[in-house]
Amino acid sequence: MCDHVQKAVDDGIWPAAQFAVARHGEILAFESFGEAGDGDRLCLFSTTKPIVASVMWQLLGEGLVTLDTKVAEVWPEFVAHGKDVITLEHVLLHTCGLTNGAIDAASLPDRQARTAAMAQWRLEWEPGTRYEYHGFSAHWVLAELIQRLTGQDYRDALRARVLDPLGLDRLELGVPKERQGDLQRVVATGEYPLGALEALLGRPVDAAVLEAGDTAIRAVANDPELIALGVPGANAFSDAAGVALFYQELLHNTSGLWRPDVLADATGGIRNTWPADPSRSDAPANRSIGLVIAGADDSVSVELPSYDAPLELRPYGGRTSARAFGHSGAGGQSTWADPETGLSFCLLTSGMDRDVVRDHQRHTAIESLVPDLV
Repeated sequence: MCDHVQKAVDDGIWPAAQFAVARHGEILAFESFGEAGDGDRLCLFSTTKPIVASVMWQLLGEGLVTLDTKVAEVWPEFVAHGKDVITLEHVLLHTCGLTNGAIDAASLPDRQARTAAMAQWRLEWEPGTRYEYHGFSAHWVLAELIQRLTGQDYRDALRARVLDPLGLDRLELGVPKERQGDLQRVVATGEYPLGALEALLGRPVDAAVLEAGDTAIRAVANDPELIALGVPGANAFSDAAGVALFYQELLHNTSGLWRPDVLADATGGIRNTWPADPSRSDAPANRSIGLVIAGADDSVSVELPSYDAPLELRPYGGRTSARAFGHSGAGGQSTWADPETGLSFCLLTSGMDRDVVRDHQRHTAIESLVPDLV
Protein backbone atom coordinates (compact mmCIF):
# COMPACT_ATOMS: atom_id res chain seq x y z
CA MET A 1 0.00 0.00 0.00
CA CYS A 2 2.78 2.41 0.93
CA ASP A 3 4.46 1.77 -2.44
CA HIS A 4 1.32 2.86 -4.31
CA VAL A 5 1.01 6.07 -2.30
CA GLN A 6 4.73 6.82 -2.56
CA LYS A 7 4.62 6.40 -6.34
CA ALA A 8 1.85 9.01 -6.61
CA VAL A 9 4.03 11.34 -4.55
CA ASP A 10 7.16 10.58 -6.58
CA ASP A 11 5.23 11.15 -9.83
CA GLY A 12 4.16 14.60 -8.63
CA ILE A 13 0.46 13.70 -8.51
CA TRP A 14 0.11 14.02 -4.72
CA PRO A 15 2.59 16.50 -3.24
CA ALA A 16 1.43 15.33 0.19
CA ALA A 17 -0.59 12.35 1.39
CA GLN A 18 -1.59 10.53 4.55
CA PHE A 19 -3.41 7.32 5.25
CA ALA A 20 -4.60 5.65 8.42
CA VAL A 21 -6.16 2.26 9.18
CA ALA A 22 -7.96 1.55 12.45
CA ARG A 23 -9.63 -1.41 14.16
CA HIS A 24 -11.13 -2.00 17.61
CA GLY A 25 -11.01 1.73 18.24
CA GLU A 26 -7.23 1.96 17.76
CA ILE A 27 -4.94 3.05 14.94
CA LEU A 28 -3.19 0.12 13.24
CA ALA A 29 -1.24 2.19 10.72
CA PHE A 30 -0.67 5.91 10.17
CA GLU A 31 1.72 7.10 7.46
CA SER A 32 2.57 10.49 5.96
CA PHE A 33 4.20 11.04 2.58
CA GLY A 34 5.85 13.82 0.59
CA GLU A 35 5.36 17.29 2.03
CA ALA A 36 3.03 16.02 4.77
CA GLY A 37 4.29 15.30 8.26
CA ASP A 38 2.32 13.39 10.86
CA GLY A 39 1.46 16.74 12.47
CA ASP A 40 -0.10 18.16 9.31
CA ARG A 41 -3.79 18.22 8.39
CA LEU A 42 -5.46 18.02 4.99
CA CYS A 43 -8.80 19.11 3.59
CA LEU A 44 -11.50 16.43 3.64
CA PHE A 45 -13.60 18.07 0.92
CA SER A 46 -16.90 16.11 0.73
CA THR A 47 -15.66 13.57 3.25
CA THR A 48 -16.85 16.35 5.57
CA LYS A 49 -20.48 15.55 4.77
CA PRO A 50 -21.07 12.51 7.03
CA ILE A 51 -19.32 14.26 9.90
CA VAL A 52 -21.78 17.16 9.72
CA ALA A 53 -24.68 14.74 9.17
CA SER A 54 -23.72 12.93 12.36
CA VAL A 55 -25.07 15.92 14.33
CA MET A 56 -28.40 15.54 12.57
CA TRP A 57 -28.43 11.84 13.49
CA GLN A 58 -28.26 12.92 17.13
CA LEU A 59 -31.17 15.32 16.67
CA LEU A 60 -33.19 12.54 15.06
CA GLY A 61 -32.46 10.33 18.05
CA GLU A 62 -33.52 13.07 20.45
CA GLY A 63 -36.85 13.45 18.69
CA LEU A 64 -36.24 17.08 17.76
CA VAL A 65 -36.88 16.26 14.11
CA THR A 66 -37.92 13.31 11.92
CA LEU A 67 -36.93 12.35 8.42
CA ASP A 68 -40.40 13.41 7.29
CA THR A 69 -40.06 16.86 8.83
CA LYS A 70 -40.27 19.52 6.17
CA VAL A 71 -37.38 21.98 6.21
CA ALA A 72 -39.87 24.86 6.22
CA GLU A 73 -41.40 23.59 9.50
CA VAL A 74 -38.13 24.44 11.21
CA TRP A 75 -37.18 27.33 8.94
CA PRO A 76 -40.38 29.04 7.73
CA GLU A 77 -38.70 31.42 5.27
CA PHE A 78 -37.41 28.43 3.29
CA VAL A 79 -40.95 27.83 2.01
CA ALA A 80 -40.53 30.29 -0.90
CA HIS A 81 -40.68 29.10 -4.53
CA GLY A 82 -42.25 25.72 -3.85
CA LYS A 83 -39.63 24.46 -1.41
CA ASP A 84 -42.31 23.66 1.19
CA VAL A 85 -42.28 20.00 0.01
CA ILE A 86 -38.60 19.39 0.81
CA THR A 87 -38.10 17.07 3.78
CA LEU A 88 -35.04 16.37 5.89
CA GLU A 89 -34.77 12.97 4.20
CA HIS A 90 -34.62 14.64 0.78
CA VAL A 91 -31.76 16.83 1.97
CA LEU A 92 -29.77 13.95 3.47
CA LEU A 93 -30.25 11.79 0.37
CA HIS A 94 -29.33 14.49 -2.19
CA THR A 95 -32.79 14.23 -3.72
CA CYS A 96 -34.12 17.67 -2.73
CA GLY A 97 -33.82 19.27 -6.18
CA LEU A 98 -31.42 22.08 -5.24
CA THR A 99 -28.31 20.69 -6.89
CA ASN A 100 -26.94 24.04 -8.04
CA GLY A 101 -28.13 26.22 -5.19
CA ALA A 102 -25.44 28.86 -4.70
CA ILE A 103 -24.62 31.61 -2.23
CA ASP A 104 -22.54 34.57 -3.35
CA ALA A 105 -19.20 34.98 -1.62
CA ALA A 106 -20.19 38.23 0.08
CA SER A 107 -23.19 36.58 1.76
CA LEU A 108 -21.46 33.43 2.98
CA PRO A 109 -19.93 34.77 6.22
CA ASP A 110 -23.14 36.50 7.37
CA ARG A 111 -25.85 34.11 8.53
CA GLN A 112 -28.71 36.53 7.84
CA ALA A 113 -27.51 37.23 4.30
CA ARG A 114 -26.75 33.57 3.72
CA THR A 115 -30.19 32.33 4.76
CA ALA A 116 -31.86 35.10 2.74
CA ALA A 117 -30.02 33.87 -0.35
CA MET A 118 -30.95 30.25 0.35
CA ALA A 119 -34.61 31.14 0.84
CA GLN A 120 -34.64 32.40 -2.75
CA TRP A 121 -33.34 29.15 -4.23
CA ARG A 122 -35.72 27.60 -6.74
CA LEU A 123 -36.41 23.92 -7.34
CA GLU A 124 -34.59 22.45 -10.31
CA TRP A 125 -36.68 19.26 -10.26
CA GLU A 126 -39.35 17.70 -8.05
CA PRO A 127 -37.86 16.55 -4.74
CA GLY A 128 -37.72 12.80 -4.30
CA THR A 129 -37.96 11.98 -8.01
CA ARG A 130 -34.27 11.60 -8.84
CA TYR A 131 -30.75 11.75 -7.43
CA GLU A 132 -28.15 14.34 -8.29
CA TYR A 133 -25.18 15.05 -6.07
CA HIS A 134 -25.57 18.30 -4.11
CA GLY A 135 -21.97 19.39 -3.69
CA PHE A 136 -22.60 22.41 -1.46
CA SER A 137 -26.28 23.29 -1.19
CA ALA A 138 -27.73 20.42 0.86
CA HIS A 139 -25.27 20.77 3.71
CA TRP A 140 -25.79 24.51 3.99
CA VAL A 141 -29.43 23.59 4.58
CA LEU A 142 -28.36 21.04 7.22
CA ALA A 143 -26.16 23.65 8.88
CA GLU A 144 -29.08 26.05 9.23
CA LEU A 145 -31.35 23.30 10.55
CA ILE A 146 -28.73 22.32 13.13
CA GLN A 147 -28.43 25.93 14.24
CA ARG A 148 -32.19 26.37 14.59
CA LEU A 149 -32.74 23.05 16.37
CA THR A 150 -29.83 23.32 18.83
CA GLY A 151 -29.54 27.07 19.29
CA GLN A 152 -25.81 26.71 18.57
CA ASP A 153 -23.71 27.74 15.60
CA TYR A 154 -23.39 24.63 13.42
CA ARG A 155 -19.62 24.51 13.98
CA ASP A 156 -20.01 24.82 17.75
CA ALA A 157 -22.71 22.14 17.74
CA LEU A 158 -20.42 19.75 15.85
CA ARG A 159 -17.59 20.44 18.26
CA ALA A 160 -19.66 20.12 21.44
CA ARG A 161 -21.84 17.21 20.39
CA VAL A 162 -19.44 15.00 18.45
CA LEU A 163 -15.79 16.01 18.14
CA ASP A 164 -15.02 16.93 21.75
CA PRO A 165 -16.77 13.88 23.25
CA LEU A 166 -14.71 11.69 20.91
CA GLY A 167 -11.47 13.54 21.68
CA LEU A 168 -10.98 14.45 18.01
CA ASP A 169 -9.16 17.72 18.59
CA ARG A 170 -7.47 17.72 15.20
CA LEU A 171 -10.67 17.20 13.23
CA GLU A 172 -12.05 20.68 12.76
CA LEU A 173 -14.67 22.53 10.72
CA GLY A 174 -14.02 26.27 10.67
CA VAL A 175 -10.28 26.52 11.40
CA PRO A 176 -9.38 30.02 12.68
CA LYS A 177 -6.57 31.72 10.79
CA GLU A 178 -4.21 31.44 13.75
CA ARG A 179 -4.54 27.62 13.60
CA GLN A 180 -4.11 27.21 9.84
CA GLY A 181 -0.34 26.78 9.92
CA ASP A 182 -0.52 22.97 9.82
CA LEU A 183 -2.88 22.78 6.84
CA GLN A 184 -1.60 21.43 3.51
CA ARG A 185 -2.42 23.54 0.46
CA VAL A 186 -4.24 21.74 -2.38
CA VAL A 187 -2.86 21.97 -5.93
CA ALA A 188 -4.05 20.69 -9.32
CA THR A 189 -1.96 18.07 -11.10
CA GLY A 190 -2.24 16.01 -14.28
CA GLU A 191 -4.33 16.60 -17.39
CA TYR A 192 -8.02 16.10 -18.13
CA PRO A 193 -8.72 12.83 -20.02
CA LEU A 194 -11.27 14.48 -22.28
CA GLY A 195 -11.85 11.47 -24.52
CA ALA A 196 -12.43 9.13 -21.60
CA LEU A 197 -14.71 11.60 -19.86
CA GLU A 198 -16.80 12.07 -22.99
CA ALA A 199 -17.11 8.30 -23.35
CA LEU A 200 -18.05 7.95 -19.69
CA LEU A 201 -20.57 10.80 -19.63
CA GLY A 202 -21.91 10.39 -23.13
CA ARG A 203 -21.58 14.08 -23.97
CA PRO A 204 -18.93 16.64 -25.00
CA VAL A 205 -16.68 17.92 -22.22
CA ASP A 206 -15.15 21.40 -22.10
CA ALA A 207 -11.78 21.54 -20.34
CA ALA A 208 -12.27 25.23 -19.50
CA VAL A 209 -15.55 24.47 -17.75
CA LEU A 210 -13.92 21.63 -15.81
CA GLU A 211 -11.03 23.88 -14.77
CA ALA A 212 -13.37 26.63 -13.58
CA GLY A 213 -15.27 24.17 -11.42
CA ASP A 214 -12.11 22.62 -10.00
CA THR A 215 -10.69 26.06 -9.22
CA ALA A 216 -13.78 26.86 -7.18
CA ILE A 217 -13.50 23.54 -5.36
CA ARG A 218 -9.83 24.10 -4.54
CA ALA A 219 -10.71 27.49 -3.07
CA VAL A 220 -12.55 25.88 -0.16
CA ALA A 221 -9.28 24.19 0.81
CA ASN A 222 -6.95 27.12 0.17
CA ASP A 223 -8.80 30.38 0.92
CA PRO A 224 -8.10 31.35 4.56
CA GLU A 225 -11.47 33.08 4.84
CA LEU A 226 -13.43 30.03 3.64
CA ILE A 227 -11.35 27.75 5.85
CA ALA A 228 -12.14 29.93 8.86
CA LEU A 229 -15.81 30.02 7.92
CA GLY A 230 -16.17 26.25 7.65
CA VAL A 231 -18.17 25.15 4.59
CA PRO A 232 -20.38 22.38 6.03
CA GLY A 233 -20.21 19.97 3.12
CA ALA A 234 -16.73 20.68 1.92
CA ASN A 235 -13.83 21.78 4.13
CA ALA A 236 -13.32 20.15 7.46
CA PHE A 237 -9.61 19.53 8.09
CA SER A 238 -7.98 16.63 9.89
CA ASP A 239 -5.15 14.18 9.85
CA ALA A 240 -6.08 10.77 8.47
CA ALA A 241 -5.95 9.17 11.91
CA GLY A 242 -8.70 11.39 13.28
CA VAL A 243 -11.08 10.47 10.47
CA ALA A 244 -10.33 6.75 10.77
CA LEU A 245 -11.16 6.95 14.50
CA PHE A 246 -14.41 8.83 13.78
CA TYR A 247 -15.44 5.91 11.57
CA GLN A 248 -14.51 3.45 14.32
CA GLU A 249 -17.07 5.20 16.48
CA LEU A 250 -19.67 4.82 13.74
CA LEU A 251 -18.94 1.09 13.85
CA HIS A 252 -19.05 0.68 17.63
CA ASN A 253 -20.77 3.74 19.20
CA THR A 254 -18.78 3.17 22.39
CA SER A 255 -19.53 6.73 23.49
CA GLY A 256 -23.28 6.29 23.01
CA LEU A 257 -23.48 9.53 21.04
CA TRP A 258 -26.15 8.18 18.69
CA ARG A 259 -29.33 6.26 19.36
CA PRO A 260 -28.59 2.74 18.06
CA ASP A 261 -31.52 2.50 15.65
CA VAL A 262 -30.72 5.86 14.07
CA LEU A 263 -27.03 5.00 13.72
CA ALA A 264 -27.93 1.63 12.18
CA ASP A 265 -30.10 3.43 9.64
CA ALA A 266 -27.33 5.93 8.86
CA THR A 267 -24.63 3.29 8.41
CA GLY A 268 -26.69 0.55 6.79
CA GLY A 269 -30.06 1.72 5.54
CA ILE A 270 -29.94 2.25 1.77
CA ARG A 271 -32.73 4.74 1.06
CA ASN A 272 -31.55 6.14 -2.28
CA THR A 273 -31.13 3.64 -5.11
CA TRP A 274 -31.59 6.13 -7.92
CA PRO A 275 -28.83 5.80 -10.54
CA ALA A 276 -25.66 7.56 -9.47
CA ASP A 277 -25.35 8.49 -13.16
CA PRO A 278 -28.63 8.96 -15.07
CA SER A 279 -27.08 7.18 -18.06
CA ARG A 280 -26.30 4.03 -16.03
CA SER A 281 -29.05 2.16 -14.20
CA ASP A 282 -26.62 -0.58 -13.09
CA ALA A 283 -24.71 1.69 -10.67
CA PRO A 284 -27.13 2.85 -7.96
CA ALA A 285 -26.26 5.71 -5.62
CA ASN A 286 -26.76 3.44 -2.57
CA ARG A 287 -27.07 6.39 -0.21
CA SER A 288 -28.20 6.30 3.38
CA ILE A 289 -29.02 9.39 5.43
CA GLY A 290 -25.49 10.73 5.12
CA LEU A 291 -23.28 7.91 3.82
CA VAL A 292 -22.69 5.77 0.74
CA ILE A 293 -23.12 2.01 1.23
CA ALA A 294 -21.01 -0.37 -0.87
CA GLY A 295 -23.96 -2.58 -1.75
CA ALA A 296 -23.95 -5.82 -3.73
CA ASP A 297 -20.66 -7.61 -4.24
CA ASP A 298 -20.99 -7.78 -8.02
CA SER A 299 -18.62 -5.25 -9.53
CA VAL A 300 -19.78 -2.74 -12.12
CA SER A 301 -17.06 -1.58 -14.52
CA VAL A 302 -16.69 0.60 -17.59
CA GLU A 303 -14.22 0.13 -20.44
CA LEU A 304 -12.71 3.46 -21.48
CA PRO A 305 -10.40 4.47 -24.33
CA SER A 306 -6.69 4.89 -23.54
CA TYR A 307 -6.84 2.91 -20.30
CA ASP A 308 -5.55 -0.65 -19.96
CA ALA A 309 -7.84 -1.52 -17.08
CA PRO A 310 -11.60 -0.84 -16.77
CA LEU A 311 -12.98 1.76 -14.40
CA GLU A 312 -14.44 -0.13 -11.41
CA LEU A 313 -17.49 1.71 -10.11
CA ARG A 314 -18.00 -0.21 -6.86
CA PRO A 315 -16.49 1.91 -4.08
CA TYR A 316 -13.90 1.26 -1.40
CA GLY A 317 -11.48 -0.87 -3.40
CA GLY A 318 -13.86 -3.63 -4.33
CA ARG A 319 -12.81 -6.00 -1.52
CA THR A 320 -14.99 -4.66 1.26
CA SER A 321 -18.28 -6.30 2.19
CA ALA A 322 -21.64 -5.14 0.90
CA ARG A 323 -22.16 -3.47 4.30
CA ALA A 324 -19.15 -1.14 4.03
CA PHE A 325 -20.04 2.53 4.32
CA GLY A 326 -18.19 5.78 3.80
CA HIS A 327 -17.83 8.88 1.67
CA SER A 328 -15.28 10.14 -0.83
CA GLY A 329 -14.15 13.71 -1.40
CA ALA A 330 -12.77 15.79 -4.26
CA GLY A 331 -9.11 15.35 -5.05
CA GLY A 332 -8.93 11.74 -3.96
CA GLN A 333 -10.03 11.85 -0.34
CA SER A 334 -11.51 8.53 0.74
CA THR A 335 -12.95 7.22 4.01
CA TRP A 336 -14.86 4.06 4.85
CA ALA A 337 -15.52 1.42 7.45
CA ASP A 338 -16.47 -2.22 7.00
CA PRO A 339 -18.61 -3.86 9.70
CA GLU A 340 -17.51 -7.32 8.51
CA THR A 341 -13.80 -6.76 9.24
CA GLY A 342 -14.07 -3.90 11.74
CA LEU A 343 -11.57 -1.91 9.70
CA SER A 344 -11.82 1.79 8.97
CA PHE A 345 -9.65 3.57 6.44
CA CYS A 346 -8.85 7.16 5.51
CA LEU A 347 -6.69 8.46 2.67
CA LEU A 348 -6.10 12.20 2.32
CA THR A 349 -4.10 13.97 -0.38
CA SER A 350 -3.09 17.50 -1.37
CA GLY A 351 -3.08 16.86 -5.12
CA MET A 352 -6.23 17.06 -7.22
CA ASP A 353 -5.42 14.83 -10.19
CA ARG A 354 -7.28 16.16 -13.22
CA ASP A 355 -7.21 12.64 -14.62
CA VAL A 356 -10.09 11.42 -12.45
CA VAL A 357 -10.13 8.01 -14.16
CA ARG A 358 -6.49 7.38 -13.30
CA ASP A 359 -7.11 8.72 -9.80
CA HIS A 360 -10.04 6.35 -9.27
CA GLN A 361 -7.99 3.40 -10.50
CA ARG A 362 -5.15 4.40 -8.17
CA HIS A 363 -7.55 4.48 -5.23
CA THR A 364 -9.01 1.10 -6.15
CA ALA A 365 -5.51 -0.39 -6.11
CA ILE A 366 -4.63 1.18 -2.74
CA GLU A 367 -7.91 0.47 -0.98
CA SER A 368 -8.05 -3.13 -2.21
CA LEU A 369 -4.98 -3.81 -0.05
CA VAL A 370 -6.50 -2.62 3.23
CA PRO A 371 -8.22 -5.95 4.08
CA ASP A 372 -4.83 -7.68 3.92
CA LEU A 373 -3.92 -5.99 7.19
CA VAL A 374 -6.06 -8.52 9.12
